Amino acid sequence: MAETMTLTTVLIDISTISTLLFVGFLIRQKIPFFYKYYIPTSLIAGILGLLLGPQVLGQFSPIHLHFSQWISQWTNFLFAFIFTTSFLGTSTGKFGRDVLSTTCVTGAVFMAQVLAGLGIAFLLSKFMSNVPYAMGFLPVSGFYGGHGSAGIMGGCFATEGWEDATGIALTYATIGMFMAVIGGMWIINWGAKKGYTRKQMSSVNLDQKDITGIVPKEERKSMATAISSSSVIDPLAFQMMIVGTIIAISHILREAIIKVFPFWSKIPLYTMCLIMGAIIGIALSKTKYSQYIDRGSMKRISGVALEYVIAMNVATIKLSVLASFLVPILVTSIAITILTAVICIILAKKWYGKDWFEMAMGAYGQCTGSLATGLLLIKVLDPNGDTLAAESVSGSSTLGSFWQQPYNTIGPMLILSSPLLTTLGTAGFLVAFLIVGTVLFGRTVKKA
Repeated sequence: MAETMTLTTVLIDISTISTLLFVGFLIRQKIPFFYKYYIPTSLIAGILGLLLGPQVLGQFSPIHLHFSQWISQWTNFLFAFIFTTSFLGTSTGKFGRDVLSTTCVTGAVFMAQVLAGLGIAFLLSKFMSNVPYAMGFLPVSGFYGGHGSAGIMGGCFATEGWEDATGIALTYATIGMFMAVIGGMWIINWGAKKGYTRKQMSSVNLDQKDITGIVPKEERKSMATAISSSSVIDPLAFQMMIVGTIIAISHILREAIIKVFPFWSKIPLYTMCLIMGAIIGIALSKTKYSQYIDRGSMKRISGVALEYVIAMNVATIKLSVLASFLVPILVTSIAITILTAVICIILAKKWYGKDWFEMAMGAYGQCTGSLATGLLLIKVLDPNGDTLAAESVSGSSTLGSFWQQPYNTIGPMLILSSPLLTTLGTAGFLVAFLIVGTVLFGRTVKKA
């Protein structure tokens, strides 16, 4: 009997993830490795869910955690809240420059990943007959775009006759998520030793709150500021009302655009939420109505959604897709991970200025896993949201969709029909991003 989605199904999924978060929180206090390397509770919870779920424990025991088939839809749902709140209640003084410089970094990474994938596929094809040149196009869909993008590009390849492409692309997305978090944590600790981080990350002098996860009473601060009177409407409900209204506007506008331009259906709702949130947030910041938005509340709404997104994504990673094309996938994954880290660190330091390392790690997380993993790494470095790194990376993610989506949808057809032209075109885009970044941001940047 096919499973149907009900509100009870949703409630059980949320309660399961909540329980995993609670257990992960307790485990983090007891195992030095987790707090020494600043492993967040949401990642621990996700790994627990993966191990105790149907893919691992379920293979040996009839008693295991069960997730509904609808849980993957929660990622896009929660992204709508994360993206809508990105620019609400925040000063817009540096948004233009920060977002554009970050976009140049991530744009260069995107094109470099495509070229690296194609280059490695070309070399491996000389030794492995089952590796087509077009396989080099798949890593960027999984690393830069995550599972959603990987599914889109893989599906487009499938329509062109390559059925295995979807599984390979999803495998890259799975590996990319692990590379993003594990590699990101290693780079963060390396950066802390170099003195690149705003926050002191030394595990030798850990604060008690970093170990237990509980802030001492004398150091506790208010999570938000009440804007509305509780006798009229709950203050948090007032802020949720604003967020929900912007999501509704985004949905209506997206549906209207799709009727005129059908290709806009490729743009997800959460991208529209980020666009509208940015437009409305920036516009309101110039008016007296900015007083109605509390940035603290927006951070908490976004923070809650992000914790659940991370735990859900890790807990439901598909292990079965790792079996196919294992050797070329591993070789390409390692090479692209290193390349991405090097580009993000070098270009961020040259172009971004203050808090460049926070942005570099956010860009690295986004370009190897997803925006969620990028925001996770930023959260480790900047738990209180004192920098504009999260907003910069979120903004660049939206701008990046304007070249990412064509590559995901039209790219498979082009790389199969005109491989040389597609490769040269990608190289041209890479050079363009490097030139624009150097000219606009390379000379005026103020080093931190």
